[in-house]
Amino acid sequence: MSAPKRIAFDARYINDQYHGIGRYAFRLLEGMVTAAQEATFIVFKGRGRDTRFDWATVEARPNVEFREGPWPLYWPHEQLIWPSLLRHVRADIFYSPYFVAPLMSSCPAVITVHDLIFDRYPDYMPWSWSRPYYRWLMRWGTRRARRIITVSLATARELACYYKVPQNKIAAISEGAATEFRRVTDQNGLQAIRDRYGLERPFVLSVGTRRPHKNLARLVTALARTGAYATHDLVFAGPTDSRFPDEARQAALALKLDGAVRFLEWVPEADLPGLYTLADLFVMPSLVEGFGLPALEAMACGTPVVASNISSLPEVVQNAGVLVDPLDIDALAAALQALLSDPTKRQRMAEAGLRRAEAFAWPQVAGQVLQAFDESPTPSQRWVQSPETQEHSPNPLRVSS
Repeated sequence: MSAPKRIAFDARYINDQYHGIGRYAFRLLEGMVTAAQEATFIVFKGRGRDTRFDWATVEARPNVEFREGPWPLYWPHEQLIWPSLLRHVRADIFYSPYFVAPLMSSCPAVITVHDLIFDRYPDYMPWSWSRPYYRWLMRWGTRRARRIITVSLATARELACYYKVPQNKIAAISEGAATEFRRVTDQNGLQAIRDRYGLERPFVLSVGTRRPHKNLARLVTALARTGAYATHDLVFAGPTDSRFPDEARQAALALKLDGAVRFLEWVPEADLPGLYTLADLFVMPSLVEGFGLPALEAMACGTPVVASNISSLPEVVQNAGVLVDPLDIDALAAALQALLSDPTKRQRMAEAGLRRAEAFAWPQVAGQVLQAFDESPTPSQRWVQSPETQEHSPNPLRVSS
């Protein structure tokens, strides 16, 4: 297949509901329309509310056309609508930043699979009927797709395990750190962040929606075991999921730490670099992650990171942070204590994290995804490599033939 000239990009996930997926989709779209100026991008937007991203630079590109895509997301009717839509816009290839592909269209498709969280945690599906529908979409979407992008080797392995996807069909390509995520040096701006959120004391930061797989009750318990709550707050930036108990809040109340554990709920995108910069430590003790973008963003802002030693996080953090068993509360507490009591060690780790984050850039990611559009799967392509073998690669997760 020659390089596609008309690329249909499913941008319906760029909305406030899809936190990580929406950010991935927008940054990738920005990079792709810049990298492939000879191609035309037909961008299918949805009706979801988006308050996070500035579309001006994308809209100003002469190689971008906008259309409205099927809405709402996931409803079966979209499978009936996509074939005529793609024929009408004369698309050479369809790309989705999520796992849903047009199953009845003859247009070649490429999809990104971020994680298999719904397979691991089926209760995350909003309705009982959606579980078999999701499995059906994933099974046939991965078969239908010409190429499948995964954002980590961990997800690639799970995809092969759960859905028997041939290894040579998968391209493991990391996410990137947006240029906005860098250490903030404007002291007035940092003070404004402190004032806005009432951050009077030093703090440990966690970012993301509070769901069971984030393992946040153990983080609260670990902080209690260190005694660091006497000097540091634990700050959660991100909303809870109303379908599940707020385990972090419950743990804080049970341990009588509610005064030292802060819940900021929804935080605007523009405030995140300041929060990362102000934090003495960022912690991500997740039981599973497709990639772990907040850990990368923290490193890009010069904040030392403690993360799980399982799933995708070792690929991202490697030796630039402290990796711990997320089920071992004592080990997590020891890591927090060692870093919070040693500013010199935190500084060394911050510098290592900054160097590590330089390997992840959205323009590079966009170029590699575009390259995957042109690649035909061959038996020689392999993704099963240890993260260590990728350490010195410009993009540490990209595996080529």
